[in-house]
Amino acid sequence: MPMPMEGGGWPRVLKEFSRRNAGRRTRLESDDPELGAQWGALDLHFRGAAYEPRYQRVELMLSDACPADHLTHSVDLVTQVDVQRDTRGRDATLRLAYPGGQTLLLLDPDAA
Repeated sequence: MPMPMEGGGWPRVLKEFSRRNAGRRTRLESDDPELGAQWGALDLHFRGAAYEPRYQRVELMLSDACPADHLTHSVDLVTQVDVQRDTRGRDATLRLAYPGGQTLLLLDPDAA
């Protein structure tokens, strides 16, 4: 079930999402109408998400098994944040919408 959020509440929502899902394996997908779906990262662990209101930017931190070595994926001009949950009530997808596309952080349902 999607939970749309307004920009003012995004820092809190992303902090809580990060707390609940830190360490879970993920897949990162960007969808663009001209290019279609593109995988950006596979099987990395989610470390956290943060919102930078000045640039309307959400930053997603991901890493392999060593948290010290990580990458940050930035999504600019975010207009909507949705958290979708699975049938068990666990977070399944973090959706970041922006003009002309979206980025999806898909959480592995079977792994912590």
